Amino acid sequence: MSNGYPQDAVIVSDKKFNSDDSYDIIESNIAFLNAQFEEHLTHDEVSPNALRSYYVDYYLAQVNNGGFSQFVYNSGWQPQTIQYLCEGLEAMGAEKHLELLTKAAQILDQLGPDRLQAFFESDYFGENEERDILNKYDDLFFELSEQEDLIELNAKWLRQLPNIVVISVDEAKAELRRRADSITNRDARIAESLANEPRYTKLIRALCQTAGHELNRVTAGDPTYEHDGRQMIAWHFLSDKGHHYMVDVDGKAFMFNGDTDEGICEIEVSDDFANE
Repeated sequence: MSNGYPQDAVIVSDKKFNSDDSYDIIESNIAFLNAQFEEHLTHDEVSPNALRSYYVDYYLAQVNNGGFSQFVYNSGWQPQTIQYLCEGLEAMGAEKHLELLTKAAQILDQLGPDRLQAFFESDYFGENEERDILNKYDDLFFELSEQEDLIELNAKWLRQLPNIVVISVDEAKAELRRRADSITNRDARIAESLANEPRYTKLIRALCQTAGHELNRVTAGDPTYEHDGRQMIAWHFLSDKGHHYMVDVDGKAFMFNGDTDEGICEIEVSDDFANE
């Protein structure tokens, strides 16, 4: 990228960098990365170190929420994701976490590609042998987290990076605009992105349009949510009116307030929302 800061710079806000809360600098890195992805930059056009921090935090959040099986299920065990995660753990000095991840990955090899694909295509809940097998090391993960705190290690590593750039929020917005404007095929990327969005994102966009909200971003899938006594995934997202979540069930999609659980709106689900 020409002008502005180097492409491999890890960009965080000065307020978050100077915060006493270790997670703030991690969150600031995530925010700038997500903003770049929303402007349709690719993984090859952002900082590798920013991605390493991002995926270590993603891994931690997923396992804390639903175990190793949830991380595998939601990440799709994509090679690029696993590469950045392993590189991040190694760079941060989380050697025991990396060893445990390597052990857990061996379970996937034992399952084989057919059973792994069956797991990805499953509903995750109820009786699920693959899910239970993948959660074999969860207790060890939680015990290990008391010895190697991934939030503290991640934050310390970010602060010490030679390519970290600490700027104001306004300067970060200007840098984001420069990067977005440098994309020569931006319109084509936008069209492709919209066409290839997963079902849940399309539903969230439709719900936001019905409710008169502007979608900011989808944040996470929570597989522990219960709706009318049934366990399913609730997809959380941010709009211009705050935190909300969506549930897709029985031919309808429902939008709820993320803080009060108040129902906002619902829509009928047609074939237009089918996964590509």
